[in-house]
Amino acid sequence: MDLEIEPTQEITGKIEPSPSKFSTQFATAVALLAKGKSVLNSPLLADDTRSLIKAIDGMGATIKRSKKRWSIWGTGSPLNPTGQVADSKKSIVGLSLLTSLSALTSRVMIVTGKSQVRSIPVPSLLKALQELGMDVHSAKSDDTPPLVIFESGIKGGKITLPDDTDPQFLPAFLLITPLTEEGTELKFRSEFKTWTTREAVEIMKEGGIDVTTTERRLKVSPGQYEPLEITPPLDAFSTFPYALGAILTGSEFRISKVSKARNVEEFTSLLEKMGVKLKKTSRSVWIKSDQEIKSRRYSLGEHPEVLPFAAVLACTAQGKTRIINIQKARHMKSDRISAIVKGLQKMGAQVKDEGNELVLGGPADLKGAKVNGHEDDAVVAALAVAGLSADGKTIVKNRAETLRESYPRFVSNFQNLGGNISYRS
Repeated sequence: MDLEIEPTQEITGKIEPSPSKFSTQFATAVALLAKGKSVLNSPLLADDTRSLIKAIDGMGATIKRSKKRWSIWGTGSPLNPTGQVADSKKSIVGLSLLTSLSALTSRVMIVTGKSQVRSIPVPSLLKALQELGMDVHSAKSDDTPPLVIFESGIKGGKITLPDDTDPQFLPAFLLITPLTEEGTELKFRSEFKTWTTREAVEIMKEGGIDVTTTERRLKVSPGQYEPLEITPPLDAFSTFPYALGAILTGSEFRISKVSKARNVEEFTSLLEKMGVKLKKTSRSVWIKSDQEIKSRRYSLGEHPEVLPFAAVLACTAQGKTRIINIQKARHMKSDRISAIVKGLQKMGAQVKDEGNELVLGGPADLKGAKVNGHEDDAVVAALAVAGLSADGKTIVKNRAETLRESYPRFVSNFQNLGGNISYRS
């Protein structure tokens, strides 16, 4: 299925953030480890969360789902999966959580995923879990999945993770630390203090685990998870495509209910670093209509996942923009650097891939074109939004339905806001 985008004069109305995909996934994993019934109210209903809960079902949980509530009857540890293969589909977070959980079984487990996930090297995940005592290895020589997990005796203790540890894998590490014999004390680095790590700690506490943090230490006491009832917080970053659409069309636009999004400060700080003018209240963030994005140099080291959107925004800037520390974006659901560069070049943008840096000259007069979405929800979304301000029709090819993995209502939301975006078979 493809996306068809026509030029759009204005985006009007408001959008509210979606429930956090990460929090939905992490809470699902915790629910499996809690013996008894846990409830997730208003989870994110997306392909990545559905694939994880299906895998959790295969790990021994009993699941009852509706649109507004997931009830999960967990088994506690040890786990008794019905098979030996856990499939994360296209979710790298799902892969990391399923790998961690596989240490709690009494059989050899294999954790795998779709081709995109199987092409991503995960040495940070392997090294971190090995520090806990897990007997986990890649089935290949390049540290890419499938991953093989043998019966493991996780030990905990005082741990200092390698300097090159990828913070996105820290929640999977933390997930099973309460089940170690002596608990775990982790020497904490500032780059570990991401929103997802903070949210993982909050969910662990909701599950009855004693977690204490200081500036340099994170300590998890040994214990069993208790059933929890939780409503995943809203994720401000889920509004990025709509905010970008407003900027490109010169529209004033409101993001509502931000008080329920725990990462709103990170989100607004990143937009302001990119040069976006905002008006902020306790309940809303307003995108102003009179944006004048100027060239600048900034890092995406903490948020490489938004690179496709940042690249499209930079096309509107006056002068040369340099986006640095983007290397992690090469190993997501696609090589997001290469994918967005090729797409924007085809639309007439001046953009150059310089390894760990993207250089864009602007402002660009984008032209409608047939571009490749690379089966990556962020790339599809970013190129679709770019098409709103392009001259002529834009077609995003290569499985545009991958939007359902993270942005399940992308097309209908944009149509309600006045955006000329539709699916075509």
